[in-house]
Amino acid sequence: MFTDGRYGNRDILDLQIIDFVSSTPLMKMDYANTSSLEMASSRVYAMGAGTRRIAWDGEKTATLTVETQIFSLEHLAILAGEEIKRGKQNVYKTEILQVGVGNTVTLKKVPVGDVVVFPFVNGLSVKENQTHTVSDKTITIGAGATVQPGDEVEVYYQTEVAQASKLSFTAKGFPKYVKLVGDTIWIDETSTEEVGSQMVFYKAKIQPNFTISNSAEGDPSTLTLVFDLFPAKVEGVDTLIDLIVYDDQD
Repeated sequence: MFTDGRYGNRDILDLQIIDFVSSTPLMKMDYANTSSLEMASSRVYAMGAGTRRIAWDGEKTATLTVETQIFSLEHLAILAGEEIKRGKQNVYKTEILQVGVGNTVTLKKVPVGDVVVFPFVNGLSVKENQTHTVSDKTITIGAGATVQPGDEVEVYYQTEVAQASKLSFTAKGFPKYVKLVGDTIWIDETSTEEVGSQMVFYKAKIQPNFTISNSAEGDPSTLTLVFDLFPAKVEGVDTLIDLIVYDDQD
């Protein structure tokens, strides 16, 4: 028979993210490094003869903060409040190439749209677009150009990739409401057995602020996800969170 015990916890929170309106699962993340639940409320007092006599509680708030160094476009789409678009996409490229015999250079990819060719001297681009023609991956430098065979040029262009995923951060896109389900393991001090612990956050909205850093040194970038939690009607009661501890042994 399952009985409550004294528990310890040293495990991550596996999180399911579910669309609040449609109840469609959006994603599961079982690779977060940390998560923390913070609850707060205000309290005011009636004073009498210099001491507190009566207390009133209210304005309860709750937030769930999750930190992960593994993330996907799905995380960013939830932050952006936008859909991921998949298919063909133009991407920007630059290449530094040496002009060959016949005043030609060969790109790695087939360009689309405008191509800009700058002389590349002493590690810097000289902002003088060279006259040129484009045929497939080959660029032929025109007769009026200043570069000669053996010189270097820096080429700016776009190319089409057949398969890509694109997420747009728009001026009017903001996160939608979601439902969260978090699972972890607690250890019973007396029996030393594992018990399941599940928290259901019935209504949440992620804060749109985030930072992704890029660095060649130090720790990998950490993405911090902060969810504001809201009450939802559960069996007629405004409920922020349900905590369920249960026997998870097979």
